[in-house]
Amino acid sequence: MTMSLFIQAQNNNFDADVKHFIEINGTIGQYQDAVVQLTSLLKEQYKTANVKETDWQEIITTAEGSLEGLSKDLVVVYKNFFTHQEIVELNRLYDTAVAQKFINNVVNLSNASQDASIVWSRSLYNQLTDLLHQKGYTQ
Repeated sequence: MTMSLFIQAQNNNFDADVKHFIEINGTIGQYQDAVVQLTSLLKEQYKTANVKETDWQEIITTAEGSLEGLSKDLVVVYKNFFTHQEIVELNRLYDTAVAQKFINNVVNLSNASQDASIVWSRSLYNQLTDLLHQKGYTQ
């Protein structure tokens, strides 16, 4: 019985550590943003239906409440890919100020990187087609 309680406590710690990780790495934040976007979309789609504010509050509460179930599901997913020790190490990494700065800027970084990639690919295309033309090739 004591061993069973010890294993259960370890598993609970593992679950808690994974939950902390998906909170600090921005995963849960993305789903929170999705809930806001979804409820805004529904409000737009149902704007002529005269939905009462109390009903919208229920919709929003239901949507936000679904995040706890998702969080539990994600804990199971992450536990299939990482050991408890790996999650502990990831938490140490992601709990740093520089990691949080990265997480908070990842969308902006991604957008800026995409813009740079577009400029680069256009430039490269032009450079390579110019080279082909210089060698006498045409389409």
